[in-house]
Amino acid sequence: MIEVMINQHINLKRILSNAILLLFGIGYQAMLHGSLAYIPAISDLESNKRKSMVNSSFTIARLSGDDLNRVDELGKPERGTLGFLPIGALSDILGRGWAKGAFSPSGELVGYLLFAVYTDRFRITQLCVSRQYRNRGIARLLLDSLISEATTQKVIKLRCRRDFPAHQMWSKLGFVPLDERPGRSTAGHPLTLWCYRLASDDDLGLWRAEASDEVIDVAIDAQIFFDFDAPETHNSNISKGLLNDFLVDSLTLWITDEMFVEIDRNSDENVRKNSRERAHGFARLDYSPIQFEAYKTALQSVLPYNTESQKSDIHHLSKTAASQVSVFITKDERILNHSEQIAEKCGLRVLHPVALISSLHEEYSTQAYTPDRVSGCNLLWRPMREADTNDVVGAAFRNQGEKKGTLRESVRSYLASPVRYKSEVLFSDGEIVSFRVIDLNTQGELKVPMARVRRGQNSDLFGSFISADTVSVSLNSGRIVCSVNKTGLSDSIPAQLLKMGFVSNGDSYYRCPIPSVSSTEAALNHILSIYSQISPILETLDSTTFEKTCAPLISNQNTPCYLVPIKPAFAMGLIDHKQASGDLFGGNPNVLLRWDNVYYRTKTRHKMLQAPARIFWYASRNIGKVIAISHLDHIDSGLPKDLFRKYERYGILEWRNIYEICKKDVNREIMALKFSLTFMFKHRVSLSELNSILKEEEISASLQSPIKLTHDAAKKIFEKGFPSEL
Repeated sequence: MIEVMINQHINLKRILSNAILLLFGIGYQAMLHGSLAYIPAISDLESNKRKSMVNSSFTIARLSGDDLNRVDELGKPERGTLGFLPIGALSDILGRGWAKGAFSPSGELVGYLLFAVYTDRFRITQLCVSRQYRNRGIARLLLDSLISEATTQKVIKLRCRRDFPAHQMWSKLGFVPLDERPGRSTAGHPLTLWCYRLASDDDLGLWRAEASDEVIDVAIDAQIFFDFDAPETHNSNISKGLLNDFLVDSLTLWITDEMFVEIDRNSDENVRKNSRERAHGFARLDYSPIQFEAYKTALQSVLPYNTESQKSDIHHLSKTAASQVSVFITKDERILNHSEQIAEKCGLRVLHPVALISSLHEEYSTQAYTPDRVSGCNLLWRPMREADTNDVVGAAFRNQGEKKGTLRESVRSYLASPVRYKSEVLFSDGEIVSFRVIDLNTQGELKVPMARVRRGQNSDLFGSFISADTVSVSLNSGRIVCSVNKTGLSDSIPAQLLKMGFVSNGDSYYRCPIPSVSSTEAALNHILSIYSQISPILETLDSTTFEKTCAPLISNQNTPCYLVPIKPAFAMGLIDHKQASGDLFGGNPNVLLRWDNVYYRTKTRHKMLQAPARIFWYASRNIGKVIAISHLDHIDSGLPKDLFRKYERYGILEWRNIYEICKKDVNREIMALKFSLTFMFKHRVSLSELNSILKEEEISASLQSPIKLTHDAAKKIFEKGFPSEL
C-alpha cells in the first residue's frame, strides 16, 4: 500500500534518494565549519585537478570506521551548529567510505567532511575544521577532494540554517542558494538549499528537484500536532519522528483549518496562544467546500459523529480528502482500523507515522533491510516493519499483566526513530519467535532497551540465542559494554542472560565482551572509561569468572590454550552460524542456538588436554584458517555409544558421524570436548600467518591433532584475529 501511495504522489526514485537523509541523520544541514576559500569554476578544476590531495602542511585521506572516535571528538565542540548525528549513523557513514579527513604533519585529524553519494549528486552532511586550524585552507582541500571524485555526479548540495555563520560563506565558494524552507524546530529557522554545479550541461532538472514540490505531502491530525510540543515519552516520540530537519526534503506536513477549532477547545489561554503560533508555521490545506461536505457525509457511515472530538476527526479527514493531499497521518487506532473503508469512501490513505517512516527507510536502504540468515534451519533476522507490530504485541510476547496498547506504543516509538534504534524480528520457519531493539546512540556501549521471545516450547532456546547473539553484535560493533534493560525483557530472558555471564546492576544486566589480551587491571580501566557503575561489581569477581564475563578477553596467563583442528562442515555448524549450511549438518536448531556445545574427535593427545582452557579453532582442509576462540569447559573420554547418549542434545554430529570417528569400532574410545563462549574472529588467521607464529614460538605441529600453545603464541593468534582494543 505504501508503494502505491508513493508512486501516485511523487517520482519514487528521486524522493527515496532524498529520504536517505533519514538514515544518516543529515538534517541539521547547516553545520558547516572552517575557513572556506573560493572553489574555482569546473573548467579550471578539470585542467588543474589535484591528483594528490596534499599540500605543504596537510594531507587529505579517506576515513574509515577506525576513525570513529577521532571524528566524534573533533565534532563535539561544534554540535551547536553541526547538529546531532547519532554514533550509529556516523559509524555507518564511515563504514561506507563517505568521509574525508584532513591530517596535520603529525598525523592529527584537524578536519573532516561527511557526505552522501548518489548517482547524480553529492550531498554534504557535515564539514568541520578544528578551531585552531581554521583560515589555513583545510576546508578548501576537503571540498576539492570531494569534487575530484565526481563521475556521474552533476551537483553538490547541502542545506544550511540561515542564521548560522556558514550561511555567509557558501556564495563565496561558488554555491547558489536555490531554495529556502522553514526548519521544523519550534523557532522554525529557515534552511537554505545551496548547490554547486559540477557539470557544464544546461540540464537544470537536478537543480530544480529539491526546490520543487517533489516531496510526500501528508496531513496530520491534532494528536500528532499537540505531541510536537509535549514532553518526551514513548507516545509523543512516535509523532516527533516526523519533525526532524533531516526529513525536510522528504515530507511536507500540512494541517487543515480544523486544527484551529481543536486548539480553541483548550481552556488554558497560554496553551491556545502557543498552539496557534505553532499552527501558523505549518502549510494549511486549501480544499473544495463541496467535496468536503460530500466526504463528511460519506465518512459518517464509517466513523462516529457524536462528540466534538469525533466531529473534528471526520472534518480533518474530509478536508484532506477534498484537497490535493492524499495521505493522512494519525495514531488513532479507531481511525486506522477503518483505513480501508476510508480509502474506499474518499480515496484518502490513512497511515500511522511509523508506517510512513519505516517504509521510506526501507526503500532507500535496501541493504539494511536484507534478511540476515543465522543458520541453515530457516532462521533469520529481519528489520521490523510497522506491519509486524500486530504480531509482536500479541499475548505470546507480553509479560503477565502487560497491556497490549502499552507494548505497542513502546515498539512504535522505537520504529519512529530508525536512525537511532535498530529494531529487528527473528523468524524461525516463517514465524516471528523473537524481537529486539538496539540503541545505536552510545559510543562504546550497546544498549538493548527491549528484547522479547515468544512463549512456547523453545522459548528458553531462543532466549539463549538472542542473548548470545546480542553479545556478538556488541563485540562486532566495537562496543565493549553490552547492557540490557530489565523492564523491556520477556520474563524468561533474565535467566538466560545470567547464564551468559551478564551481571545485574540497577535497572539493567551488563556484560563486557573485550577482544583483547590484557591484564585484569587494564580491562577494568577500559570498562571504567565507558561505564563506571559496573566496575565495582566486576572487581569482586575471581580471575576465572572475570575472564569469562568479559570473554573473549584473555587476562589469565595460567589458563592453557590449545589449537584444535575441526572439519569445515562441522566448524560452520558449531561455530560460524552466519555461514552454516543446512545440508552439511542438518540445520538442527537445538544445536545452532546453543551457547554451549560439544565436539567429538578421536582420542589423541588426550593426556595433554585439560580443562578449563581456551580453544583456538583451526578450520582445516579448504578453509585453512583459525576462525574462532572458545572456552573449553570439560573433556570427557569414553566409548562412542556412552558419550553419544550423554551429550546427544549437544553438538552437531549424528551417530553415523560418531561411527566414522571411532573408525567403525564401537569399542574404541573417543573424546568429547564441551565448550562455550565462542566468538568468531574479525580477521580469520590464515595458514601462512599461523605457520609464521608457530615457527616464531618454535612449535612444531602437523595441524592434524590438538596443539598446546604457549601464551605468547596464543596472544599473537588472538591479536591477529582481533585488532587491539586496549
